[in-house]
Amino acid sequence: MVLCPGFQKNGRPCTNILEQKNKFCKLCGWKIDPEIFSKEAISCPNIVLSSEEKCGTWIERDQMFCDQCGWEVNHDFFPSRNGTGTVGPECSSGLQAQIKKLSFKQETKLHQNSFLDSLVTPGDTDEDDLMTFQKSASISPHSASSASSLPESRREAKGRILFIHNLNEESITTEKLFNLFSLYGRVDIIKLFFKKRNSGLVQMDTEEHAASALGHLDRVVVQNKTLHIQYSRVKSINTDENFKMTADYRKSKLHRGGVTFNYVMTACAPSAVIHMSHLPESIKREDIIDVFSEYGNVLELKIFQSRGCQGALLKFASVEQAVTAIMEMHNFKFPDNTRLMVSFSHHKCLITEG
Repeated sequence: MVLCPGFQKNGRPCTNILEQKNKFCKLCGWKIDPEIFSKEAISCPNIVLSSEEKCGTWIERDQMFCDQCGWEVNHDFFPSRNGTGTVGPECSSGLQAQIKKLSFKQETKLHQNSFLDSLVTPGDTDEDDLMTFQKSASISPHSASSASSLPESRREAKGRILFIHNLNEESITTEKLFNLFSLYGRVDIIKLFFKKRNSGLVQMDTEEHAASALGHLDRVVVQNKTLHIQYSRVKSINTDENFKMTADYRKSKLHRGGVTFNYVMTACAPSAVIHMSHLPESIKREDIIDVFSEYGNVLELKIFQSRGCQGALLKFASVEQAVTAIMEMHNFKFPDNTRLMVSFSHHKCLITEG
């Protein structure tokens, strides 16, 4: 028997226990994949402050983070590999006691600090509990690198929602993520976890756009952090206007192209050379160098005219610097209300003027 990895109609993870003789989950209707009976998985035990309930999302042994609430996985919750019998969703009695203790602590804290409910969004984690779990799940640089490689089941997953981890929580914003991910498709929704700001969710318009963003941006260094991206099992992102750290771009006019624009055909891998368009004629060479030097070492710059508009190619000393420039400067609004368009260029080098 195993825990159902599906979701109920209300968006909550399914809590039903599946048997091999069944073809569908009786609770959520999920069509049972026989392979799940051979996988080691648990139900996420993290207590969500706003709901006072366990997260409950399906977590496999090779995952390092829950892609619903961002909880850093404590692998002590998994049954020992030396044990016998079928792997089930429950933990040992000692760990069950730990969960109950954490749950009691959480409920007590909620009653004593009811005002926190207005500060925390569903799906986010409590820092005190996170510290408790991280004592035995802290990641060394070596283990983080190896764990971030997607397991077979995660690489094959499909969907429009991506789980993003290892963001620079001191400087990341939904706007900066939009500027980067919009290179590879129309971005619908972006959410940063309130209590775990180095993780978040990005919902793209189509599965094709999500696949392009994952393929181009996974393992890219962003603001001194190596980005880790994988498909999320979350079916939808709540966009309630009271939720903080969430941005809905579905009706935004800031997309790089229209609904029929072919993002996949124009997608370019991150590079040290960026392309700028919609530059006002009043902008001079020294102005461009002065502004973009804030984000890295500018090696070359070429200004050109295309279809009556001024554009430029600029080369940084590294890809990371170019990524930062795009996140900071794309959609910059000029006094005449035009917006600067910045993207990666297919050019690897350029010839500077005179």
